[in-house]
Amino acid sequence: MSRLLDQFLAEARELLQGIATGLMQLERAPGDGDAMNALFRCVHTLKGNSGLFDFPEMMRLLHAAEDLMDAVRGGSLAFTPALADRLLGAADLVSALCDQVERGGDTRGPQGEAAVALATSLRALLAPSPEEGTRPLAAVQPAIDLPEAALAAARVHGGGEALHFLRYTPAADCYFSGDDPLHAVRQAPGRIWGRIVAPTDWPPLAELDAYANRLGFELLSTAPREALDRHFRYVADQVTIVPVPPPAPQADAVPDLPALLATQRATLLEADRPDWHPGRVRAVVAVLVNTARQLGRTALAEQLPALGEAFLRDDDVAPLLAAVDALAAHQAPTPEPARAEEPAAARSSLRVDQARIDRLLNLVGEMAVARNALPYLARHAARLDGGRELEREIKAQHAAISRITDELQAAIMQIRMMPVALVFERFPRLVRDLARKLGKQVDLVLEGEETEADKNIVESLSDPLVHMVRNSLDHGLETPEERRAAGKSETGRLLIRAGQEGDRIRIEIRDDGRGIDPARIRARAVERGLIAAEAAAQLSDREAVQLVFLPGFSTAAAISDLSGRGVGMDVVRTAVERLHGDIALEGSPGQGTSVRIVLPLSVAVTRVLVIESDGQRFALPIDGVVETLRVPEADIQGMANGRVIVRRGRIVPLRALNAALGVAAEPRRNSAGELAILVLQRGDEQVGLIVDDFRETLDIIQKPLAGVLAGIDAYSGSTLMGDGGVVMVLNPRRLW
Repeated sequence: MSRLLDQFLAEARELLQGIATGLMQLERAPGDGDAMNALFRCVHTLKGNSGLFDFPEMMRLLHAAEDLMDAVRGGSLAFTPALADRLLGAADLVSALCDQVERGGDTRGPQGEAAVALATSLRALLAPSPEEGTRPLAAVQPAIDLPEAALAAARVHGGGEALHFLRYTPAADCYFSGDDPLHAVRQAPGRIWGRIVAPTDWPPLAELDAYANRLGFELLSTAPREALDRHFRYVADQVTIVPVPPPAPQADAVPDLPALLATQRATLLEADRPDWHPGRVRAVVAVLVNTARQLGRTALAEQLPALGEAFLRDDDVAPLLAAVDALAAHQAPTPEPARAEEPAAARSSLRVDQARIDRLLNLVGEMAVARNALPYLARHAARLDGGRELEREIKAQHAAISRITDELQAAIMQIRMMPVALVFERFPRLVRDLARKLGKQVDLVLEGEETEADKNIVESLSDPLVHMVRNSLDHGLETPEERRAAGKSETGRLLIRAGQEGDRIRIEIRDDGRGIDPARIRARAVERGLIAAEAAAQLSDREAVQLVFLPGFSTAAAISDLSGRGVGMDVVRTAVERLHGDIALEGSPGQGTSVRIVLPLSVAVTRVLVIESDGQRFALPIDGVVETLRVPEADIQGMANGRVIVRRGRIVPLRALNAALGVAAEPRRNSAGELAILVLQRGDEQVGLIVDDFRETLDIIQKPLAGVLAGIDAYSGSTLMGDGGVVMVLNPRRLW
């Protein structure tokens, strides 16, 4: 059940996202029949899936939403923005109930009560008069005439307590909701009589829909009303229950019933004689069938011939003896024919727990680290007498292991790849709700939703992108009145675009709003004490707008639930840099704003360049390295802010790694007097890091730092080298 529940929760979230998307699509085009049908299928499927579990509050809310959508689809109710709000609220509440279930609970409590209340209010839109549904179980129906067979069963029962007559009319599409009406009736508590009611207006066979239910059910039960309500709670609107006074039992319905049944039992247990055994069994069955019909046990009477033939075929008398006991006790027989299991449908996909994939990826990473030890082992073997041959063998095996490791790593990484659509799909709802709250008109455009990245990258993008979308709507885009005054369309445009560039993913959030005023940014940063006035004055406009990423920066004049608390873009930058990415902001007054994020496709296994400085080894993620240079010292020029080189017409500022780490040693030059320089990409800029030497490139698993080292932001982690040494991994974004 745990696995089934996990699958239900995963599918429920997918369906809820489809419901939200469908509702917003209908809001834009209420007459879109295809969108309406797709939305109805999502609601219908989710309702059916929830019926597999004991979630009556969730089921009740989904059932009300389904009936409401059916009314819209049938044309008896108009689809309006207000109705969309109600249904989106219902989807949010179902999502909250799923979260509650995932935390180990159920659908009861305040959330469940809210679901019941919302279901009642949704049904009020269909029929405002009833307080609870359209045909509640609690309603007392007019008395009806019981069938004679039901009366006979009631008389034989003779228990003296009140009975209940129940009529169950399943929906035509009940099978697509996960309902099994026949099973529900068979399992009804206290059932002493029942029958299937077929319609009189069967269509021609050629027109008969085998997947549409046309049958109804009637049964008589000795169970209390509460037990019946509970048993049929998922189909409450399809059931009517009428209390029936117990009729006076007729003692002569089956004269001397105990003696009659005892004789049949004894006959069944007599020693077999091949010449008369079949006739004896069929005679007993005939007596039992007649007795069952007299007692109103129609269903059992219909089963008995098959039980007799099974006895003759399999020599198993137990089912017939159980039927005798059932007639003696006036209860349904306990044994039921076993159902043949249906073959599992062919599957084109497989749901796998992420923890298992992460475990595989960790093992591949450990394999990569172990592989890195082979070159050291080969060099050590070469120093031994006669070790050249051993060195060649080790190198050959290293090449084979490297190929297998790389292919295995690539295969597992492909499994972990997810489209950014999983993040993008939440923005239509977010933009819709915020735009209505702010009184703005916004046209959201999503591009590149099929772009894929590692699951951890995609999931970690969610919060930073939400921050930026909220900022665009709150700060960037103007109200319709402001846009008209500025000569713009009343509807603002918000573009969220994703794309892949090599082994990195690029995401852009662009709006056509009021833009950014660099002068205002400078003034605000100085006012808040985030930068000195002299330093702010020396910044270019492009550099000035990057001040919005400083902790505590905000241009909002008032605090609201959307902005003004000084928390936002600095959190975005921290989250992006934690993923080894870069973020940059561009904008000008009246021309809109653009935020660009560049991230690696994966952070599980990191490819690094090992460098040396002051006799120590360090590792640097290679995805940020533009090139490695050896530059004569004469080509290095001094400027006011330090040393620079000119590379391909671009000024590249330099900094020594030793200075960045607080090491007093000067950078080491080679025999030709050249300095080793790493050119790194930082946003749209390039910077140079002076080191002592370059070494090999490796695939590593980066381990996070703990204790005192965790607070040193110049390092992003550590790794174990093939020779057993520990190397610190540098964070290039924190070396300037």
